[in-house]
Amino acid sequence: MDNYSKILKYCAFRDRSALEVRRKMAELKVPEQESEQLMQELLEDGFVDDARFAEGFVRGKMTYNRWGRVKIRAELLQRGVSSAIIAEQLDNLDQSLYEKNLQYLVERWHRENPGADKAKLYRHLMAKGYTYDEIRQCASNHEEP
Repeated sequence: MDNYSKILKYCAFRDRSALEVRRKMAELKVPEQESEQLMQELLEDGFVDDARFAEGFVRGKMTYNRWGRVKIRAELLQRGVSSAIIAEQLDNLDQSLYEKNLQYLVERWHRENPGADKAKLYRHLMAKGYTYDEIRQCASNHEEP
């Protein structure tokens, strides 16, 4: 199987950022000149699109992992997505889903950790990518049983 077929298969499995594809080509030891040519073809053919990748990434992490903005932004930066694309995608977040996710996480925490220290809740939710202010506002709305 030639390099183009391998990379095409890699990109067809799920959306990838340009940086992820470049790292895969380096892992496969594709020569630099061929790598740039392949990347150009993939971009032109629409197999690699950072905006599409970021949109799917944000949607998936919010829906299934219930991540907050901070963690999503950090992960997208690590995957080589530009700050402009990240800002655009985070601006387009479904705010009601975002708030429901945070509320669910707060309620689940209280269910699973009755009487636990409030600081632990804050640390847990900050690790999930929520800001201190978002957590404080949501936690203050939550009445403990």
